[in-house]
Amino acid sequence: MAMSDTLTQPPCQERLRVCWVAGADTFASMGQAPRPLAIGLMSEMVELIVAAPVEADLGEVPIPPVEVVHYLPSAWFRPAKAAVAELAKELTRRHVDILHGLEVRQAALTMQLADLCSLPHVVSCDAFDGAEHLRRHDRLPDVVLAACDIIAADLRERLHLPGDRICLVRPGVHQDGRVSCFGDPSKIASIVIDGRSGSLSALEAAVRAFAEARRREFDCVCFLIGAGRLERRLRRLGESLQVRPELTYVDSPVISQMPGILSGADIYVAPRPTGKVDLWALMAMASGTVVLAADAPEDFFIDGQTVELFAKGDVVDLTEKLTGLLSDRDRARRLAGQAVKHVQANHSPADMVAAVVGAYRRLPSPVGA
Repeated sequence: MAMSDTLTQPPCQERLRVCWVAGADTFASMGQAPRPLAIGLMSEMVELIVAAPVEADLGEVPIPPVEVVHYLPSAWFRPAKAAVAELAKELTRRHVDILHGLEVRQAALTMQLADLCSLPHVVSCDAFDGAEHLRRHDRLPDVVLAACDIIAADLRERLHLPGDRICLVRPGVHQDGRVSCFGDPSKIASIVIDGRSGSLSALEAAVRAFAEARRREFDCVCFLIGAGRLERRLRRLGESLQVRPELTYVDSPVISQMPGILSGADIYVAPRPTGKVDLWALMAMASGTVVLAADAPEDFFIDGQTVELFAKGDVVDLTEKLTGLLSDRDRARRLAGQAVKHVQANHSPADMVAAVVGAYRRLPSPVGA
């Protein structure tokens, strides 16, 4: 190899061992992100270890090659300090370089492990009140990975962190570029309502809007997903509105099933803001399903361009927006097409991997390394 060729070669990057610190339901709430992120990081010379409670669902994590360290949650017979110390000892034995708390709920544990192991740590934040959670701890993470511009701005304002300690990492989702909604004029329109919000009034508004669409003789069926303890009351409402045969109640599916469910729907309704980046709505957009959502602080909710927004809890507004999409299918497909393009431009798994790798590489070396 010529000397000039040697000088132009990029420097060889050092291999990193990163531990993802997770809770029992962390991966269930992360959408499609864990698998492509883990695989992409491995191609960037990042070896992954997952620290998770024994009862955690790790179905979205590629194991192997990702290693797993299980820990027992603290209890009266197992003090928190002893549990954390035992986990820290195991991570030190495995020569971890960086700790990454995958959500703000894991910030305290990640910080304690960082202190015990003398390691730099990062925390992912997809909650709109994440800054408030982080302010409660003794010190802030070395880097916070913000899931959207709105969260990043709030972190800067409330935590007074310099720009290099806040990294924008938008969630990456798979998309194939197709518009799936209203493709067959002879097909009965399918509506999916996100029932996870826990707000009875918001879900009642969505059911009433669907019932009114049926009363106006729109040929459509509805699936209400994940209503949980509210299902019984919503069933009674559906019966009183005479839409029982057309309204199906579905338990919350595992996250890997959601893309198939969403791609089979024509309209996805998010009746209430979730308090954090709405991955189900983002996956619906990526699936080519038109999204009808309560007005919420989401970067990807652009009214009339990527989604149709309505006033939260306003049955009249929701009904008019819903029936408008059902009556003008060409407009619904155009809106869904614009949403697919937005997701392709801003939420690719490759960009997510690059942003996370960049954050890891900018961290200081472990103390004593």
